Amino acid sequence: MYKYRNILSLCFIFIFSLNAYSQSNEIEEIITTATKTEKTLQEVPVAVSVISADEIDKSNVVDAFDLMQVVPSLDTRQYQSSRNAAFFIRGFGNGSNNNGVEPSVALFVDGVYRSKMQSRINDLPMVERVEVLRGPQSTLFGKNATAGVINIITKKPSFEKFGKISTSFGNYNSRIVKAYYTAPLSDTMAFSLNANTNQADGHAKNTVTGNDTNNRDRYSLRADLLIETENDLEIRITADYDEYDEFCCQVGNVSAGPAKELAYALGAQAAPNNPFTDQVHFNFDSFSKGENSGISVNIVKEMENMTFTSITSSRDSDSLESQDIDFDSSRILNPNTTNVNLSSKSQEFRLASNGNAKVNWLVGAYFYEEDLKNDSSVKWGPSFYTFANIASGGALPTVAGLLGLPASLFFQEGTGRVGYFTQETETKTLFGQVDISLTDKISTILGVSYIEDEKSATGIDVNTDVFSQIGFVGVGTMAFIGAGFDPVTAAALAANPETNALLGFQALQFIPEMPQFPNVGQSGQSSDDNIDYTAKLTYMLNDDVSFYGGVSTGFKSSAWNLSTNSLPDLAEINALAAAGTPVAENTAIGQRYASPEEAEVFELGMKMRLSTGYFNLTAFSQEIKDFQSNTFVSSGFILANAGLQSSEGFEFDLLFSPVPSIDITLGGLIMDSKYDSFTGSAAGDVSGTKPENVHDDSLTSSITWNWSRGRTDGYVRLNHLYSGPTLIRIIPSENVAMCAAGTCEKTKDTLNFSAGITRGNLDIVIFGNNINDDKYLHTAFSSVGDPFRTSFEGYPNAPKTYGVTVNYSF
Repeated sequence: MYKYRNILSLCFIFIFSLNAYSQSNEIEEIITTATKTEKTLQEVPVAVSVISADEIDKSNVVDAFDLMQVVPSLDTRQYQSSRNAAFFIRGFGNGSNNNGVEPSVALFVDGVYRSKMQSRINDLPMVERVEVLRGPQSTLFGKNATAGVINIITKKPSFEKFGKISTSFGNYNSRIVKAYYTAPLSDTMAFSLNANTNQADGHAKNTVTGNDTNNRDRYSLRADLLIETENDLEIRITADYDEYDEFCCQVGNVSAGPAKELAYALGAQAAPNNPFTDQVHFNFDSFSKGENSGISVNIVKEMENMTFTSITSSRDSDSLESQDIDFDSSRILNPNTTNVNLSSKSQEFRLASNGNAKVNWLVGAYFYEEDLKNDSSVKWGPSFYTFANIASGGALPTVAGLLGLPASLFFQEGTGRVGYFTQETETKTLFGQVDISLTDKISTILGVSYIEDEKSATGIDVNTDVFSQIGFVGVGTMAFIGAGFDPVTAAALAANPETNALLGFQALQFIPEMPQFPNVGQSGQSSDDNIDYTAKLTYMLNDDVSFYGGVSTGFKSSAWNLSTNSLPDLAEINALAAAGTPVAENTAIGQRYASPEEAEVFELGMKMRLSTGYFNLTAFSQEIKDFQSNTFVSSGFILANAGLQSSEGFEFDLLFSPVPSIDITLGGLIMDSKYDSFTGSAAGDVSGTKPENVHDDSLTSSITWNWSRGRTDGYVRLNHLYSGPTLIRIIPSENVAMCAAGTCEKTKDTLNFSAGITRGNLDIVIFGNNINDDKYLHTAFSSVGDPFRTSFEGYPNAPKTYGVTVNYSF
């Protein structure tokens, strides 16, 4: 806490000094809907960052993943495909690579929830503003907001004609074209059309195929109709469609252990121990393609003392990807193909009071249903038998002989596993909130919500891998019985690695049998309910300074393990055995689902209006009980609940103009985080340790010079993002290997630049992202199929990009 006191003291000294000597250049009020009613940023007692359309343009924010450039509490990470990515707020986040694990950061577009990452990756449309709400927000935003909310608000159609065409060109042959047009259809109807295309060559070259990877190839269409009647009724109908078809993503070798060295010896091309090379060596081009579509109807009816709001939506999302999951040119593994089909419907009703100076209230109900189908394959390539045989010391033919089997049955090309999963979700929420002015200076917000969430999941495993089905304990037991031992002694000897050498081959049984579910021991059903609440008190010191404090909670329902590592727990195994259908000996004990997450945060905040800006400060202590951890280990994902994960610290946001032509922003997150209790992680008991990939210190800053010469206006902007060092992996033995390669820590130190001029209807902007060519890994993981778990791959960040944008308005 010593560092907190020092930094806080410096902040206050700095702010009050600036306020005392600044010139008068009052900024426009910033509006937010963090409490589902429109208030100014300085009025609302919520830790929220609001990014305006102007800041989005000047910061060259193209999609939601770019928002981390301007919001220090937000971290975004891109993994092995376009749809596999994740958002994190205050170090909390999950939901990638396992469609049964829903994100802890909820994303809404015009009040409509986007549940899976594949439906979140399109470029931002014509945006009014983006709000990033920090900490659990389940009281008003309901489903899956235990870490926070990204709330995107788009521009409504206008009754004044306006059009804009934007074209961008940059390195890597980048081409972005955006078109927007809005106009009235009558006195009561207006429409808007929005079309975007985003294309670019990849950051890395595939030396095997000659094609690029990490490219961009996506487009989107959006149509909006606004109806405003004379009786204060507003109807907004929005339809959207987007597609992406990309070779994604770049992966580099972080540390080449014995398994990787063996792959290289078998002829695999690679760049060992160099994750930042601009080359990849995939034996085919990994692709990721998909499409999203939806329609929503937003109805707002203004009455004498109340406002009624209804938001209805229907969305569909489909994706198909094929990945070279050994990430080198060897033919050890065949393509990993994943197909995901998602459809959802939602309905929200709200009734809010208005016009009362003392008491305002809001009540609402929310319904959401979702159908998910997901299948994924892991199959051996033509070189896997050779790889496994050398890794076993050439013993596979001997093992086959002992079993009386031909060795050619082991690791045949094309054999392996295909997992077929489905999940149906139904969520119901009731919520309410009241805002009471207790005195002229003191007010309180009290809110409560009740949620019911029901899921029905199924899983079928089609497994043709002969080697993974062999029970080496059973084989050893029969051998010892044949040698004259009694069954009890034989079983004990067979289970002992010192007396049964065959047990050493279990390391090559990467894909053991997964019993299908539902079954007698696993219903595949989960039913959760929870009450969340928020209670906050605000004290207005004067017209410019307010203090607030309080508590909020959040909830995320059970997560089903819809991956190749969806394995039964001991209770399910025992139930199957009692029913006369025992599982295979080598079926590992795992976890089909994770229990719900429950979050709680205590916050104390200050909001200060400066003469030319604002300064907001929040101190917080936040924890998530039963955090749903989803960790990749060699050939699958380990889904487990962390008993308790916590973080405490403070955040600040500063906007200030010391002179009318200069705008300065400074935002920071300073915190400590840890696993207070996590005994069942992929690394064993990691209680008391710091979560992987979570930065203690993150700072964003910018300085913008605005100038005007006659009929020409312009600006020059410099933006910097810093996040302090953190360990990428939590498993100590893996950290040793990665540190030896010099890549176990992650630090961001990224500089961005933009400058623009405006004359009449024409804007010209030059930009550069990561102009200092900062290099870091989003994350790293143990190499697929490595029985020794000493080789690691990593996802590097994007290199330096630059270009020019030309905007024409009409």
